[in-house]
Amino acid sequence: MTTFFDRRYYTRYEVQLSGKAADERGVAASVEVPDISIEGARVRTDDPLPISVGSIIYLLIKWKVNIKLKGEVRWLKKDGPFLEFGIKFLDIDMDTRQTLSGLISEHALSNLSAPYLK
Repeated sequence: MTTFFDRRYYTRYEVQLSGKAADERGVAASVEVPDISIEGARVRTDDPLPISVGSIIYLLIKWKVNIKLKGEVRWLKKDGPFLEFGIKFLDIDMDTRQTLSGLISEHALSNLSAPYLK
């Protein structure tokens, strides 16, 4: 039996966000973001996107405000018609980091179960 060891430093939060991803050549695709943290995200698309592990991706996430991020593809998985991949964010400026951190914190707090709120 193989044990999975999650090496992530930051917690990933389940979300249902949409956006756009583009590779360095400008090939773009509509995407969904099923989970996110301050350091990366899982991205899913059924549009063709010619990427591989190590590719640089530009991601626009539509949340309460649009967030533009640059990331490196860390893993890929084909799931039927969908391509799913994980990205690690790169070169996040302080304003974007604060915006993303605030949105993630707000999301986390709004999803706390009742016992934590008493």
